[in-house]
Amino acid sequence: MNDARIRFLRAGFVLLFAAIGARLVWIQVVESADLREQARAQSRMRQLLSAPRGSILAADGSVLASDAPGGGREWPWGSTALPVLGMVGRDGSGLMGLEYQWDRKLRGIAGWRVARRTGRGQPWPAFEQEGSGALAGYSLVTTLHPGLQVEAEKVLTETVQRHGAKGGVAVVMDAATGDIVAAASVPSPANRMEMAKGRVDIGLVHRTYEPGSTFKAVTLAAALDNHAVDLATRINVTPSWDPGDGHRAIRDAHPNTGVFDVKWCLVQSSNVCFAQIAGRVGAEKLYKTARDLGFGTGSGVDLPGEETGILRTVDQWSMRTLPTLAIGQEVTATPLQMAAAYAALANGGVLMRPRLVKAVLDQAGDTVERVPVRPVRQAVSGGTAKDVLAALESVVQEGTGRLAMLPGLRVLGKTGTSQKVDAASGRYYQDRFMASFIGIVMSRPSALVCVVMVDDPTLNGHTGGLVAAPAFSRIARFAVDDPSLPWGAGSPDARGSMVAWLKGGKGARVDTASKAMELAGSEAPG
Repeated sequence: MNDARIRFLRAGFVLLFAAIGARLVWIQVVESADLREQARAQSRMRQLLSAPRGSILAADGSVLASDAPGGGREWPWGSTALPVLGMVGRDGSGLMGLEYQWDRKLRGIAGWRVARRTGRGQPWPAFEQEGSGALAGYSLVTTLHPGLQVEAEKVLTETVQRHGAKGGVAVVMDAATGDIVAAASVPSPANRMEMAKGRVDIGLVHRTYEPGSTFKAVTLAAALDNHAVDLATRINVTPSWDPGDGHRAIRDAHPNTGVFDVKWCLVQSSNVCFAQIAGRVGAEKLYKTARDLGFGTGSGVDLPGEETGILRTVDQWSMRTLPTLAIGQEVTATPLQMAAAYAALANGGVLMRPRLVKAVLDQAGDTVERVPVRPVRQAVSGGTAKDVLAALESVVQEGTGRLAMLPGLRVLGKTGTSQKVDAASGRYYQDRFMASFIGIVMSRPSALVCVVMVDDPTLNGHTGGLVAAPAFSRIARFAVDDPSLPWGAGSPDARGSMVAWLKGGKGARVDTASKAMELAGSEAPG
């Protein structure tokens, strides 16, 4: 029994040691590669390397938005142009404005590395690391001029407050290039936290309105381009004009009646006159000119969510549409579309694609992409554009736009006072307005266009001449006075300019303040 038990135990130990040996052979030979990889994985770690996001720069090279040292984005100019610049989400993706529109260029490409780790799971820098470095995002060079942007925001804010308005928009554009050099909106977020609370609109492309009498420049361009009238054509102006649709007549605010030329009609912003001019042009030709000047379609500006406005095709027009469209009703537009149309008139009739970004730079500051200046089409003839400009100049010198004058400079423009529409009833309010002024400073090296639109002013006047024209004057004055801006050479303080003005050269005429105020407040709603 004892011998048998000993033999059994001996056999058991032999089998046990054989199994252990076999297991060791299996581990060291068969599974050695897998186990080495497991050990390697446990002692090493893979890390993702975030890519530095590109900066957004102003036209002068100053930084408008960039990565902050502690993460996230920072804005050296504070809240300046914040809706246009936009913001970045927690995942590093652009959410609004240029940050969203140009996200693929700005965000770069994330990298990775594999490093040895300590027992606590931390990277061990003493050992070699392998991987692929992150590629920094590209930077954008915009067309914005920060000094002018700050001034536009300041003037617009003060104008909205002075007139008890709901808000407003100001856009400044270089007519020759289509460059947006300033774009202000009120209300506007003061910081990132306010932006994160909800959708923030970019006023120049998101806020649409009926342009009212500022659209009369479009009607005049259509009439001149199609030889329906010229500036000397005489029109019989009566207190009212009946469209023939059984509804209320079209009226003027001024008491003038008689036979007047077309130029006078624009200077006095006569609704009655322009309703008749539209009849001479015809629906198809007026529609075509408006479309060619960019209404009813996107401008192609590099911002997300651009509104196209409303310009209905002729087959959708009523009997009243032709005369009311002529005075800026039954059509909506963004401030940017209005700026682009007036810029076309100042540019010999050539409509330019608005531009907000002009170059893309790599991390070394070298240009990798240029965004060219892009003409869209010859919207009206050069001769037509010249005649419309002459009439717009008279508006400022003699008519409703006198508060936009800048001594020593050739300033052109048009006031607008459009009635707001009640969304519930579809009818026009009789006491709520959009006050606007679109001005052109014929400066060097190119003309400068500025749109000021104020939403629902309730204090100190409600017309474009009283509310928006003075704001235009302040913004334009800054643009031509600041020697760091391209238009600074056109400053009234430049050598010889004041002498020319005093001798009676082109420029503003001297009027009593009361006369200018009276004219500025006399515009009938469009």
